[in-house]
Amino acid sequence: MSADKKIIVDVNDLRFLDNENNPTGTLLRPVDTATLLKECFWIEFELSRMSIGWTSGAPSWDWKGELVRMGYLHTEHMKRLEVRIAELPGGAISDRSWTPEHISNVFVNAALAPAFPEFAAAYRSMVTKLYAHYARLADSLDPILDWPTLDVLRFIEMDNKQLCSWGDAHVRFAYSESPENRVRFESWSRYIDRLWGTLFSNQPVEEWTDRLKYPPQGPVPATPAHDVRYPHVDLSKYKSAMFDPNSPTYDSVKHMVYINASEMSATESLTYLYYGVQKMPMDFYYDIARHTWDEARHSQMGVRRLKQMGYQTEDFPWHPSNALTPDNLERTFPEFYSTLTMVMEPCSFIKKRKSIDAFKHFGDDLSALQSEYDIADERLHVNFGKKWGAKLFENINDFVTAVSVAERAKELHLQKMGYSQEEINGALNNFPEFCGFATMDLEYERY
Repeated sequence: MSADKKIIVDVNDLRFLDNENNPTGTLLRPVDTATLLKECFWIEFELSRMSIGWTSGAPSWDWKGELVRMGYLHTEHMKRLEVRIAELPGGAISDRSWTPEHISNVFVNAALAPAFPEFAAAYRSMVTKLYAHYARLADSLDPILDWPTLDVLRFIEMDNKQLCSWGDAHVRFAYSESPENRVRFESWSRYIDRLWGTLFSNQPVEEWTDRLKYPPQGPVPATPAHDVRYPHVDLSKYKSAMFDPNSPTYDSVKHMVYINASEMSATESLTYLYYGVQKMPMDFYYDIARHTWDEARHSQMGVRRLKQMGYQTEDFPWHPSNALTPDNLERTFPEFYSTLTMVMEPCSFIKKRKSIDAFKHFGDDLSALQSEYDIADERLHVNFGKKWGAKLFENINDFVTAVSVAERAKELHLQKMGYSQEEINGALNNFPEFCGFATMDLEYERY
């Protein structure tokens, strides 16, 4: 070969890998694996939307927390799948991507359950079939050539038992005392089995013949289901449950623990946001799923600590959850999401830091530790608000930047609490003073 002859190689020319018309029999090429993983990615997303979307339809506080956790786990699977898909030819998941219509249609229909047991049956059936699908996919992969994909599937497999077994208690004896409802339940279960079959075929999604007779009760119902063990505060007297002096912890630092416990109402409102807002970048759903799960965890840690202190949930008033729907979307953002991430959470740092010192003074290390973890989580949430606040409703003229969103959120919050415009103007530019207006302080000297 001539010494001056040059060989030019374009290392970015991978078109031969993207050629889907080059079959290799039963062996999966990288482009084939990417296609199969994309299907799994979107199924995981729809299962996440399904479980989080039905949180507000769950009549038990415990079930609400379980469903949020499950939805969050699905997004953790999505993150691993997305990374592996981007490594393979065939095109990565872009910010503009959304669930393909043939998958979306299946899960929209599966989510429109006539009651909570039917939802549990649908979720259990779909997630169990997904794990069977993963098992078949793993069997078809070369154990050396596609070891990276097998590692992703190994990570997802860790949650198999938790996700697939959750519905057992709701399904096994569903309507055993109601023959009429049992007939409906069995009809629904057969329908769900048929729905899954349409995912991998060209068959159109069918309708459940009893739909008109039994309208859906979820997801994101117009009125959230209420657990009677958490009696609602009288909102005609108090703007928030935390201000009700009937709480047994009202005049002590232990009220901080109760405030943690009450965060299920924020959890449920976030579930409406997660299910209802469409076609945002995938990072938005990852962040909101994490935020929603954190709020549920805070409620769980607060309720656990109250019970350890000898209280029962019936001893306290609880703030009702708000149903957020497309018809009040323009109010949803300024009155809920921005207020949560740009007012309530940053302002809460002040009393949580004081609470840590007070709890340690009284020898209550566990309550102090709760507030430390709470602050760590809510630093994330404030950043979520800055990241997504303006983008979430960027078409609303009043909200253009994160700064303007934050200022408008603060003003609206103080207006709702009944302060005059003069008082609001004086407080807005002074953060400690603003937080003194916006949230209650605690009796740190009393335990």
